[in-house]
Amino acid sequence: MRNQISLLLLLLFVVQVAKGQSTNSKIEQEMLIRADKAWSHAAKTNDMEKLWSFWEDEAIILMSVDVTLKGIDQIKRFTTQARTDPNFEISWEVQGAEVSEKGEMGYTYGIGKVQRTNEAGELIITTKPYLTVWKKLTDGTWKCKIEN
Repeated sequence: MRNQISLLLLLLFVVQVAKGQSTNSKIEQEMLIRADKAWSHAAKTNDMEKLWSFWEDEAIILMSVDVTLKGIDQIKRFTTQARTDPNFEISWEVQGAEVSEKGEMGYTYGIGKVQRTNEAGELIITTKPYLTVWKKLTDGTWKCKIEN
């Protein structure tokens, strides 16, 4: 797997140099997409520690006009409570990403799906676009700052 990633990064480098584009921003873009996919996998498989590791401590989730979660403690409570519903499932598919010129900030977007039981006991499935703002930490990891 590591050899495949190295080969992919080398190929990406060659293609970007040939196009005259910034190699670092394209590589960072791929790294950000990879982070978003790993995050979705953690959510889908209910790997809570891994799921929580993708949020910054001061992250914000814009749930609705009336509800905003602020900070990892509120996010942990919400994500834990959501999973008490036996019908709860969440997944998303990243469709693209952009990274700032300096590679310190970026965003991903795509389509997310949530399945849950509503107050009347009915199963509902919501599919909608998402946008996530990310910050790259000094250790090279990407963390979610704002999610909607």
